[in-house]
Amino acid sequence: MKLLLLAVVIHVLFLLSIFYIHFQSPILKGLPEGAEHDQPPADRLVLFVGDGLRAESFLKHNLNRTDFLRNTLLNRGVFGISSTRVPTESRPGHAALLGGVYEDPSAVFRGWKENPVEFDSVLNRTTVSYCWGSPDIVHMFSRGATRGRVHVAAYDSNDESFAQSANTSLLDIWVFDRVRQFLGSEQTKREILSQKKVILFLHLLGLDTAGHVHKPHSELFTENLVTVDRGIESIVQLVEQATEHDGRTAYIFTSDHGMTDHGSHGAGHPLETDTPFLAWGAGFKHWKETIPLPGNDHVLELDKQSIPVHHINQADAAPLMSAVLGISVPKNSLGRLPRALLNVSEEYAAWAMRNNAEQLLAQYYRWQRESEGKMLQWLESTKQTSFKVLIEALQTEIADATQRKQYTEVQSLCKMLIDTTLGAIEYFQCYYKPHLLVALTLTMLGWLLLLAKETFSPAKNRVFAPSRPIAVTAVIGALFVLIFNIAQGTPSVVILYLVMPVTLWGYIGAHWRQYAPLLRGKAVMYAAGFIVAAEALVLAFLNRRILAPLLWIHCLIVIKPKLQHKGNGWVALQWIGCNLLLSGFFLLPTVVGRDNSNVYLLCLSIILWTITNAAVVYGSKQSSIYKGTALLVQALQALNLSYLIYLIEGSATVPQWSRWLCWIFSAFGLLLPFCTGTSLPDRILALFSGLSGPYTMLSLSYEPLFLLCFCYTLYLWLGVENSTRNKRIKLDGFFFSSSYRPEGSIDFDQTRRTFGFMLFLLASFFGTGNLATVSSFDPNWVRCFVATFAPFTMMALIVLKLLIPVLLLVCVLKAIGIVCSVQKTKMFSLTLLVCDWMCLNFFFLVQNKGSWMDIGSSISHFVILECTTIVVMMLYEFVRLVTEVSLASNRSGQRHSLEDFIPSQNLPFSNKERIE
Repeated sequence: MKLLLLAVVIHVLFLLSIFYIHFQSPILKGLPEGAEHDQPPADRLVLFVGDGLRAESFLKHNLNRTDFLRNTLLNRGVFGISSTRVPTESRPGHAALLGGVYEDPSAVFRGWKENPVEFDSVLNRTTVSYCWGSPDIVHMFSRGATRGRVHVAAYDSNDESFAQSANTSLLDIWVFDRVRQFLGSEQTKREILSQKKVILFLHLLGLDTAGHVHKPHSELFTENLVTVDRGIESIVQLVEQATEHDGRTAYIFTSDHGMTDHGSHGAGHPLETDTPFLAWGAGFKHWKETIPLPGNDHVLELDKQSIPVHHINQADAAPLMSAVLGISVPKNSLGRLPRALLNVSEEYAAWAMRNNAEQLLAQYYRWQRESEGKMLQWLESTKQTSFKVLIEALQTEIADATQRKQYTEVQSLCKMLIDTTLGAIEYFQCYYKPHLLVALTLTMLGWLLLLAKETFSPAKNRVFAPSRPIAVTAVIGALFVLIFNIAQGTPSVVILYLVMPVTLWGYIGAHWRQYAPLLRGKAVMYAAGFIVAAEALVLAFLNRRILAPLLWIHCLIVIKPKLQHKGNGWVALQWIGCNLLLSGFFLLPTVVGRDNSNVYLLCLSIILWTITNAAVVYGSKQSSIYKGTALLVQALQALNLSYLIYLIEGSATVPQWSRWLCWIFSAFGLLLPFCTGTSLPDRILALFSGLSGPYTMLSLSYEPLFLLCFCYTLYLWLGVENSTRNKRIKLDGFFFSSSYRPEGSIDFDQTRRTFGFMLFLLASFFGTGNLATVSSFDPNWVRCFVATFAPFTMMALIVLKLLIPVLLLVCVLKAIGIVCSVQKTKMFSLTLLVCDWMCLNFFFLVQNKGSWMDIGSSISHFVILECTTIVVMMLYEFVRLVTEVSLASNRSGQRHSLEDFIPSQNLPFSNKERIE
């Protein structure tokens, strides 16, 4: 119990550590508001955000699909590419666009509806702002805003349909219609548009929905893009008429994120991160007036004209909109003002650049005050001092240049100050990173050593008295670390992380005699082999193709004892063939979207699974009523799924009764195992059969074929392990409901089985896709169950699909534990050792710089490995319900003990440890 409690504490702290080290919240409370300007270049700004529109789709066919935006760009606009950051999802994208805030990547897991944190935005800095669009987006900016400043109108979330027959343009038409009504009101013209510092925000979700459902290169996506272009044209004309063409309106058209060809987004592919940024109207230059930045030779060839393309970060849009309207920059913004896009005087540009710099300095001063509040100032780092000196020098030069009215020089100095301040802010956010990396590495190594001792030491190990000098030294060291960091004002979480390794290694040092056997020659060689095998799994986690040769190696190691006996050729041939077939799936492309779907493979899967399930039902020992009912349900399930796929592929409307049947058949599949006996073969085959239905309904291509091969391989693995371990005993002689006396020690075979389990676990993760990437989600997977946008239901179904192979594997793991007489705690200790060593590798691979896809993948790799053991343990307890509870009573002659099959001397345990 103590070991379990320690494991939970260490893993929770280790999991949370990467977010404290790499991804501190960018939000600082209580920052001052910046300055405003009385004579801005624009009185109002209209922001159009085409959700999910990538730059490639916008620029395709020389912008011929968007006539109005094309003419606007040629005649009076300035164009750029806006680079978004991970995760390339709607909420973080809008937070960066309107708030200049790069939301913590971990915050995307906190929910879709509510803000993880309240952040300031340009909408909250205006006199008044109005928003129309999706409820998940527009409400982000009304919550926490100054009362009466941000007004929103949103359609119902049930209108966000992901059905193949849905007209995605209707979402954008709804927005345009509401804005037309708003602009047509005399009250709007008289009381709202006549004011200064006004923003109208139009969120256009139709393109994102069209991209998910029909893909970005489809005709329906083009139709939606044309609708957006015409809608923007009509809104611009109405705004100009309502304001009597006063030339005081600025316009921006951009996107929150892009999208891959498969209709997915969330990672860091250029198609997902590159979005269009078109600005025109008051305060913006025409592209002919802009001067390309040094080193930026990217141009857009349009109508025999070379249009310079400006590259900006998505967060730069917030200070840009603030400068155009003369409002203060959002408090927590980390954006840089792109001066080259502004059509303003040098004096005004100098004010805007200083406004941007002072807003960043407010954040820097907050970090600096916290640092200077420490008692021991002589420990201040050289880098921290250099930031302080440089910032103070730049501020002095800026003040001097302003006094001399050298506004061009002021802008140049402000750019240097902004870059320096951003570097200082990043330094403070990662201040404790090197200390925590060392401390957590020592903690995990100590934990691995402690876990290895508990796992491999005999049950009746000799007990040694702890070493008092070492224990006292450890206590003194922990107290010194604690008192020193309290005196320094170190955050309590960091103090905890720094004290942990001292305490843990102090305990290990005090009991060093118990750990001495782990340092002997044979144990060291065993540990080296253990590490090599674990590192191979790490490589497989990073590249799914490596799973293929690892499966071959595991296949040969398992089958080697069988080849030494005659009569096992057919079993060995099946085992080798299934492993070769299973390894082939890791060489196929992943199934991510509709482009990778294959209706023929899916239909083949339905046929093969229906035949397999019929054979399983027919060969079971259940009643005729059970067999007839199960066969009828399997046939109806196959017919309904085939009919549904036919309608979807033909872009026809799917009747609701067909989707309800999918829910009913899935429920039947989940209940099917409870209607069989608890013998290992019956229950496992019933689980394979029952869960194949919902898995097939959540598939697009070859995934059910993978599951079929995966299940057969697992069943053969169980049979081979049983025949190797128990010689003459058949699987029919074992029951999930039987109690047994496990062996206490861990041998090479059990370690091999643990690595085999981890190998099959990775195979279940990466058999048809990449679980460790945030862009794996595709609404098409749930097309048989839901048609409207329901993120929690959709995500629950996706998680079910991902967990079905894992659940089946854990059932087989439980069966192997029974067959091989392995203690459950020892089995999980070995699994935990493998996972924790792999997790330590990914701890150092977590990134917060460079490729944003690398950042997202590095986080998910670490989190998945850190949670794997916990999830497996939870599934193992759930498996007890799935495997041991039965609605069908076993016949009297069906339950046996092992002694009914073989003499006692051949049992893998003594007569006193017989199965009860």
